[in-house]
Amino acid sequence: MVQCLVFLLCIIISQSYGDKDQVVTSRGLIIGDRHKGYSTFLGVPYAKVDLDNPFGPALEYPKFDKPFIANDSSVICPQVYFNDNGTIQCLHLNIYVPHTAAKNNLRPILVWFHGGGFAFGSGGEYGGQYLAKKDIIVITVNYRLGAYGFLCLDNPTVPGNQGLKDQIEALRWIRSHIIHFGGDANQVTIAGESYGGGAVDLHLYSRYETLFHKAIVQSGSMYVTEGIFVKPDYKAAIKLVKQLGYDVSITSEALRILAKAKPADVNAATRNLSMILTVCAEKRFRGVPNFITENPFHLGNSYRIDGMPIMIGYTSQEMLFEFANKPQSFYDNLGDPFGLQIEKTFLLSQKELEKISSIIRHFYLGYKEIGPEAQLELSNFLSDFAINYGVEWSTNRYIEQGAKVFKYLFSYTGASDYRNITGAGASHTEELKFLFDWIWANPLTNAEQLMMRERMIRMWANFVKHGNPTPVDFQPLHWPSVTETSRPYMNIDVDMQMKKGTFRHRMAFWNLFWHTYTKHNFLLN
Repeated sequence: MVQCLVFLLCIIISQSYGDKDQVVTSRGLIIGDRHKGYSTFLGVPYAKVDLDNPFGPALEYPKFDKPFIANDSSVICPQVYFNDNGTIQCLHLNIYVPHTAAKNNLRPILVWFHGGGFAFGSGGEYGGQYLAKKDIIVITVNYRLGAYGFLCLDNPTVPGNQGLKDQIEALRWIRSHIIHFGGDANQVTIAGESYGGGAVDLHLYSRYETLFHKAIVQSGSMYVTEGIFVKPDYKAAIKLVKQLGYDVSITSEALRILAKAKPADVNAATRNLSMILTVCAEKRFRGVPNFITENPFHLGNSYRIDGMPIMIGYTSQEMLFEFANKPQSFYDNLGDPFGLQIEKTFLLSQKELEKISSIIRHFYLGYKEIGPEAQLELSNFLSDFAINYGVEWSTNRYIEQGAKVFKYLFSYTGASDYRNITGAGASHTEELKFLFDWIWANPLTNAEQLMMRERMIRMWANFVKHGNPTPVDFQPLHWPSVTETSRPYMNIDVDMQMKKGTFRHRMAFWNLFWHTYTKHNFLLN
């Protein structure tokens, strides 16, 4: 009798929703949209924010009391920058499913963590249809940002790194429910770019259970020096409420006030205080799960990393956007760009700072003046210091712990806003427009650009499926993995080539620099 009722219900639902796609999960019925070659399930909630403590652990999302219509990817978490339209209940997934996926034909899964400095961005910005058409399931994730995701306090209710713990909850949801979409929970690749790539790097070392099997780290690392890892500010909640006009000196009271404040006001206070809220080494409390409790210099997890396929790389001129096409007045107001960067990361005397700044300036600029004619050299410096060396550092750590690492450099500039600058490389985020239907990119139009997209999505999908971006049938390219004695990398451009030692002279310079000054890093002082 029960089986007959279920059968009749399915017929009624099918008639009601026509060509919509339907998935029955243990949480209830989810209705998505069917497209040519794939289906989408957008804005699916994976957890619920506790409104009494929106800065702390997520709650299980209740079962749907009616079919959930999954057609809206516009919900975003509260944003520190660029947008005040975020909402607290934002813990959603966007799922792209190829029509080949079924319970008797489970497909591997790519889970995407967006970048944005843990301060802005959302999963809905990244359309996953191009990759899904390569026979993989693509899932993009919202997670809490700014104070809601990265307050790091001396308080067991908000110990820190909640945004990363949201990502853990998303991965747990995927493990439990993705089979209903035709996904293989035993073939999960986590991936991300910029701070999203840094998040992937950190997941390799977290104290949680392993919920993935491969990793892709794009232009990110926990070692990047743009503030991905900071010392905890145990007074951050008190500072925020004081900025909002309250005279409070106790963290628990500050949290009570912040929980009832408008997210736009909390984020405005964060901006006005120039407060950087990102990843920290959490304080341990009895019975409270931690994501990470050590700084990057003391992390290791060979049990998880040994044998894991990892793809990692960056663009050929990451920080070009900071200097390209700027007027002379920009450079006149720049001051000492070398010393300014070094003092953000290292605690040094003024005399030592000036000495180091002079050495770095001559290494990159020679005797050029700081101005528009030095934009490429300045871009190379900031690229190396802020991103490239950190990625190389992470690569070395993976090799030490037994990972199978595939390294790349994205050099194609045929769709770049800076392609008319002689000698310019590919800037930060440049590869994203070839992997996703990314809302911030202009459409790809000419044959060369579309050919590059086909290459990119094929290599990335191959890695998700096989743990190798160029398996045997991917001719004529062969992409060998990195070894302890060799550093091959794929130079991704119109002319695809395997090369060795990305920017090896510049990386040798920074290797010597860090060897000399690591003990002065602010995390160790």
